[in-house]
Amino acid sequence: MKVIAQSGPDYFIFKDSIYNNPVDAANLKGIRIPFKAKLRSYYLFQDLSINKKEALALGGSLHWNPSIFSEHITGRVTLATSQKIYGPLDRDGTMLLKPGQEGFAVLQEYALQFKKNKFLLNIGAREMNNPLLNTSDVRMLPATHRGIDINYIFKEDSYISFGVFDQIKWINSERFVDLYEFAGFERNELVWGSANRYKTDKMAFGFYYLNAKDYYHGLYTELYKEFNLSNNPMKLGFQYMHENDIGDGIGGDFNFNMIGTKLDFSIHGIKSFIGYTNVLSEDKAQEVWSIMPYYNMMIFNFFNRPKEQSVKLGVILELSEALKLYPNMGFGFTPNSGVVASPNQQEYNLTFDYTFLKDFNLKVRGAFVHQNSVRNLNLASKDIVDFRVILNYNWSNKL
Repeated sequence: MKVIAQSGPDYFIFKDSIYNNPVDAANLKGIRIPFKAKLRSYYLFQDLSINKKEALALGGSLHWNPSIFSEHITGRVTLATSQKIYGPLDRDGTMLLKPGQEGFAVLQEYALQFKKNKFLLNIGAREMNNPLLNTSDVRMLPATHRGIDINYIFKEDSYISFGVFDQIKWINSERFVDLYEFAGFERNELVWGSANRYKTDKMAFGFYYLNAKDYYHGLYTELYKEFNLSNNPMKLGFQYMHENDIGDGIGGDFNFNMIGTKLDFSIHGIKSFIGYTNVLSEDKAQEVWSIMPYYNMMIFNFFNRPKEQSVKLGVILELSEALKLYPNMGFGFTPNSGVVASPNQQEYNLTFDYTFLKDFNLKVRGAFVHQNSVRNLNLASKDIVDFRVILNYNWSNKL
């Protein structure tokens, strides 16, 4: 029995499989599918106590991956759209649509891939899925990044990769912009990075690095190992994230460090997990070009505030092959005095996941967040409600 618990980041649940470790999702290759169509309907309501956000959008994407001249050269073209069905102006900000509750369409991917033996070269704009540059697919459309990367796949699911990147299309944008411009700077520089993974049936290790001149240095590393304890399958994972300013420091001084550990296990056949994360620094995470995959991410919270420690527990209730429930709860603890003081918070999640008619998937997700009062900071307690209904349809013409 293999333990697969939904303890990874929110955006990975939209992939074909549910990955319980971010390093598992950082794949380089897959089956080439000439034509794909994806349809998504997304309703989001958030009551943040001080204001409300709400919208309903309908959209999707068309993917074309042709062979060019030979089987070693393939193209990738994706057209995508997100259109407003409902969205009051006074409830803007869901990021399902452009600012102002406006729909949009975009040429989301345009890329070439060259493959020869164990080498893989990608040129152009495409969806990426490593922890530091990823799709951040938490709304209607994923993010895409433009660049060039070369990869050496030295064994199945294991690789060494190096690339340079210059532009990003964000999840609710209709255009590509320079990475530095997206970060708020009036300059244009290439960002370079490296992605590396070694994976076997029972373990995986990943190391990912990103460098932006005079601004940003970031890394993500993760290790997990599967084992049996008294004939019960378990998986123990560790992650470390680091970000700091470099060179001229055009983004100011920052130094972010976070560690996490997670144990996946089974109790009487019920897949379960418990996770712990600790922000060691007093600085905030930058994550300017992607959402980073914290072990304890919830529907609403990341539990990544300065000096925040968190615990997350959850199970998967497989009621049938088509119907699953994911109840999770997370608790975040922060200092209640000093320069990084903030309220402790608790979040309770429930996801209803139903697959029907083979290619349709319905997710109904609810979150309730309670933030405690902090008297010495004159912060009153606050409750937050987050409710989502997501319908996905995937069609493909496989080779």
